[in-house]
Amino acid sequence: MSDQLERDAAGALIVGFTGTTAPDDLRRAIANGLGAVILFTRNVVDADQVSALTTALRAERPDLLIAIDHEGGEFSHLAPANPWPLSSPRALGELDDTDLTRAAARDAAATLALLGIDVMLAPSVDVNSNPANPIISTRSFGTTAGVVSRHGVAFVQGVRDAGIAACPKHFPGHGDVAVDSHLALPRVDRSIEQVTAVELAPFQATIEAGADLIMSAHIVFSAYDDQPATLSRRILQGLLRDELGFTGVITTDALEMQAITSTRSIEQAAVESIRAGADLAMIAIGEADPRALTAEIVGAVGNGTLDASRVTEAAQRVRDLAADLAARTRMPGLDGAPTREVAARTVTGQEIPALGGSPYVVDLTQGLHPAWNPYFSGLPEVFARIAPGSAGVVLRAADAEALGEAQAAAIGRPLVVAVQDAVRTPWMRSALQHLIESHEGDVFVLCTGIPEDRALVPANVPTAVTYGRNLVVLEAVTQVLTRLP
Repeated sequence: MSDQLERDAAGALIVGFTGTTAPDDLRRAIANGLGAVILFTRNVVDADQVSALTTALRAERPDLLIAIDHEGGEFSHLAPANPWPLSSPRALGELDDTDLTRAAARDAAATLALLGIDVMLAPSVDVNSNPANPIISTRSFGTTAGVVSRHGVAFVQGVRDAGIAACPKHFPGHGDVAVDSHLALPRVDRSIEQVTAVELAPFQATIEAGADLIMSAHIVFSAYDDQPATLSRRILQGLLRDELGFTGVITTDALEMQAITSTRSIEQAAVESIRAGADLAMIAIGEADPRALTAEIVGAVGNGTLDASRVTEAAQRVRDLAADLAARTRMPGLDGAPTREVAARTVTGQEIPALGGSPYVVDLTQGLHPAWNPYFSGLPEVFARIAPGSAGVVLRAADAEALGEAQAAAIGRPLVVAVQDAVRTPWMRSALQHLIESHEGDVFVLCTGIPEDRALVPANVPTAVTYGRNLVVLEAVTQVLTRLP
């Protein structure tokens, strides 16, 4: 096989790595044609370190693409390097001000550009039509195609304003599932007409707005194929390219997720996804091995299971995007004004009681997840900074003993109970009910996930919604809550 085929095979890969400096094997892979790298929290210390890292990576080859998941909300892989984390998409969708969404995306993307990152793996344009969805939640702008479409467009425009690439995801749509694709393979059994009207509408809109990349979902859409979208030529080529007219780069979601690797190796998945029409096969784990992955792709060409022309096409699309990005004007990093505006409008739009400076906070929140890394420990940490007389506990799973201790600790104090997606979390609903019914004194419920949680709160209990766990928004709510009565 030719050296060019090996470079093209490497060029169709986007990989993660471990550490805060560039490992030697990754440097060699970049020099040998690796298409892109993806950064995570494990690679971030502060702004200077990230800038030095991206500079070192590009020193091996200037046209390398450097990407990061940066959707907004509680989960920010750039938190140590970014004092103004992006608001959650659901918060932006609820405010429904597309100018603000565009400004928020532009601000966040300008920060990435300043740090040497040129691919923003966002926005999520999944329509969160199923409240039981275990993975999308406030990553979505809303529950209807209209809201998600117009804010998805504004977000893509904002990212492009800053001079970098936006990547709507997860195609054809991850909003109507009850299974987490990190753990198993979801299936959507809706008609083509239903999928077109709901799931596809935001993708069509963001493609027309200039999306540079689209990320595929590890989901079976039975109306189209019995293979997950990431491995389906009918979906990636037939639907996304031929029917929706997308001509940019298709990247897979992380192939190590169990929806894919429960039935095949990561290397096999890389080959199958490229054969289906993906241009970048993503292996996000720190142990990704670009040499082994490249060899698998080259071997598939050699044994006739993958066309060399498909590999060449994929790598060329990635190179074309890199060349396009190199010619764009980058906006300098901004100062977080959109995030502060979201926080202010979220607070002023709701009635929030004054509880004084010593509430007890029980933060009922979701368990840790391989897709994210929260950049603060929980609500008690936020309250402690603003109201040093407060106290509290974070509960991420059912724990009767800890719940009892929290109930006892809250005696004689105002009680703040925070919930995050309780409508899909039985233990959280039970804990919420118990705390409300057992506490003698003021109780306030803060819904930090999807706003459907409000329906779980009795009418006589004051409540507010933050539409996600963005730190700036939570701090603003805390300041109002802990004022003197």
